[in-house]
Amino acid sequence: MILTSGIIARLAVLGALVAVAQVVCFSKMDVFGTSPDVALLVVISVGLLGGSLSGAVTGFSIGLLLDCLLLETMGAFALTMLSVGYVAGRYRETLGRPTRAAVVLLGGSLTLLGAVVIAAIQIGTGIDANVSFLVVRDAVVKSLIGALLAIPVLWTVRLVVRSALVDERRGARRTPAPRPVESG
Repeated sequence: MILTSGIIARLAVLGALVAVAQVVCFSKMDVFGTSPDVALLVVISVGLLGGSLSGAVTGFSIGLLLDCLLLETMGAFALTMLSVGYVAGRYRETLGRPTRAAVVLLGGSLTLLGAVVIAAIQIGTGIDANVSFLVVRDAVVKSLIGALLAIPVLWTVRLVVRSALVDERRGARRTPAPRPVESG
């Protein structure tokens, strides 16, 4: 991803809108006893499109804004989203552009990773909470919802940052694969 001032502004506006929408709208939804974590899916999408640095910075920024809006333990969401954005970006850097099936699997598994990391941070910081089977059920249902919403969120984020993507730029020519040398 080519980060220009325009793309950084787009990502900042997207981050602010998704953080407010997560707090105001998505956290109030009740889907099988849990709520969709669209902010985390946006961070995963930025990581998958832009790499580990873009994913980590976007994750930290959106997470810190969520921490401030929710008046939660400062840095808990920031650290969670930073780690998930970094992992998504490392996937992109090591394995390349993900297929649709990989996006669905990554959406579910990284949402589950985010739920586990935030639970570990809350337990580690001493927040009093009842740990029961409902926490596990909530994490599994949240990851299934993340898998279902991964592709639409990725498409939306791709529309926002399309002009900055290196492999999707209009007019950019792909270099042909080298031809095998024929012996003979």
